[in-house]
Amino acid sequence: MNRFLFPAVLLCLALLAACDRSPEPVPEPVRPVKTTKAVRADSSKMWAFAGTAEDALATQLSFRVGGKIVEFPGNQIGRKFNKGQVIARLDPSDYELELRQAEANMEQVRANYVRAKADMERNSRLFNSRVISRGELDQVEADFKSFEAQLSASAKQLDIARKRLGYTTLNAPFEGWIGEVEADVHQNVSAGQAIATYNAGRQMKMYISVPDTLISQVKEGDEVAVVFDALPGRTLQGKVEEIGVESGSGSTYPVKVYLDNTDRTIRSGMSGHVNFTGLGHAGSAFYLPPAAVIGEADGSHAVWVVDPETSSVTRRKVTVGPLTPAGLEILGGVNEGDVVVIRGVHSLEEGRKVRLINNGAEG
Repeated sequence: MNRFLFPAVLLCLALLAACDRSPEPVPEPVRPVKTTKAVRADSSKMWAFAGTAEDALATQLSFRVGGKIVEFPGNQIGRKFNKGQVIARLDPSDYELELRQAEANMEQVRANYVRAKADMERNSRLFNSRVISRGELDQVEADFKSFEAQLSASAKQLDIARKRLGYTTLNAPFEGWIGEVEADVHQNVSAGQAIATYNAGRQMKMYISVPDTLISQVKEGDEVAVVFDALPGRTLQGKVEEIGVESGSGSTYPVKVYLDNTDRTIRSGMSGHVNFTGLGHAGSAFYLPPAAVIGEADGSHAVWVVDPETSSVTRRKVTVGPLTPAGLEILGGVNEGDVVVIRGVHSLEEGRKVRLINNGAEG
């Protein structure tokens, strides 16, 4: 019996030892996170806004009188004109006839005026000699004043007729070239009807749209760099001249930039980009993706910062600024080089071990 009892006792002791042993703790899983390094905002970063070049001084040419175009040297797009050169002419026949009629009327009225003046002078002497009455002199003086008024009106009509004849010739208002042609020879046009667009070309302008988050940093007189797709490898200098006070579509504000085009390499319609340096950067601030910042119940904000030695995270309070195209501005609470979690921030707790899946740089 002892032979069978001893093994049973050993088995019971082994089972009792196994029951007294505590279970080993299960290690906490390391959570993978995506991070970025906190680096000071790069003041050299450039913001580019698309725009199209237009002539700063462009005007639609038209005649001040109507008629048929009989000569049109300006019907060629791109043709250059010096100031005063003829761009187009109307048939002057009707206006020449109008001028001759005004001249003839002027001569007739002048003759009546001269006769009335002589009559008044003669009757004044007769009145002084008591030959005629005061009533007769007053009638002569009234006739003279009437012809004097007619002479003044005729002179004005003659001046208008001369100007209308002169308006049949359209001259270049300044040195420039034809941008668009909207009429042709032998076409009848009315007064004020545009026949061509005339461009000076010495100065160009571009309209761009700047987001409301950056517009406060754009100032009139700011120097900007402008590049055009049609002029590869060349950077032109521009200047901000006007800033819109009302936003357009998409919460953007119109900004007008002027460009010197003395060498006339820029043509109306060229597309390009206006480049600003340093917009949206305060110099001492950091910019993080909005997903990296946690909103607290008391209205404060925090981020998770990774300790590089222990690979664990620490919750840190931060002071935030406005949201910009560069990200959410961080004004305080983050130091240069801090590794900040930007993905999975709501599944972390203080001291949690993490594994960086992007080597500390935003991927």
